[in-house]
Amino acid sequence: WETLALVRCYTKKRGSPPDFEEPVVLTRDRHGCTVESLCHQVHRSLVDDFHFAYVWGASTKHNPQRVGLHHELEDEDVVQIVKKTNTQIKRDKNYNERVQAHWDAQKAKKKKTKLKT
Repeated sequence: WETLALVRCYTKKRGSPPDFEEPVVLTRDRHGCTVESLCHQVHRSLVDDFHFAYVWGASTKHNPQRVGLHHELEDEDVVQIVKKTNTQIKRDKNYNERVQAHWDAQKAKKKKTKLKT
């Protein structure tokens, strides 16, 4: 792991123990080993709704530590991602634009004509 500059990070759901079966593998050279790159590996829209994360492991001063997107992760850290609540999402600056883009995409799907066979 050290030779290839790979970092294993384990995810944890709230109220349950960490899942040590399948780690999320991050690379130091390509995308970095931050919480933001971990969010992109899990799902691309997770960064938009990210509020903060709890981290257990060698990269923190105390366990658990509340961190932001730019926190550097170490090998075998455990991360629990906390998303924004619905009211926090609605207060965002680009919320109305995101909703409008979603509905425009839905309308575009409906307008596509079916092939005649």
